[in-house]
Parts: sequence; structure tokens; C-alpha cells
Amino acid sequence: MSALAEAPGVIGVSTRVYVEIADVMQLFGCKQSKASNYIKDINKKVKEDGGMAFPAGKANKYLFSEMSKLPIEDINKVLEENDRREELCES
Repeated sequence: MSALAEAPGVIGVSTRVYVEIADVMQLFGCKQSKASNYIKDINKKVKEDGGMAFPAGKANKYLFSEMSKLPIEDINKVLEENDRREELCES
């Protein structure tokens, strides 16, 4: 399957459009409570701007990238690593 994923013309693996507490903890090297507060702040901003926030514990990764000044590529890398880790734990 990995050969197919790397074939010419194949679009890369889709990543989530949201970050979770575990992702924020890994990106910032912070504890769960700090990561949770950061996600709450992002969702609060979305609501104040008239948008729909993600459920508790999740936030839009693009807004997270903008507010944290982290490149979206770095965020996607962490999301992919965490998703792979979860898949390995489930199997």
C-alpha cells in the first residue's frame, strides 16, 4: 500500500482538520490542563466571531496555526504521527 501512496499523481494522505488536546500537548510540551485551556480559547474566539466551534477537546487546526504562529506543515506532521500511533495501539 505504501508504494501506491507514493505513486505519481496520488494525493497525499488526508489529515484531520482539527487538533486535539494530545496534539497541543506534544506541540507545546505542556500539560493537559494548559492544552485544554488553549483549545477553549480558540473555540471561544470562533464563537465570538459568529462561527461554529468544534466539540470540547478539539479546535480548528488552521485557526490554531494562525493563533500559535506554528506552520501548518509542523502541525500536520504531529497529527499524522499521533494518528499512526493510535492505529498501532488499536491493532
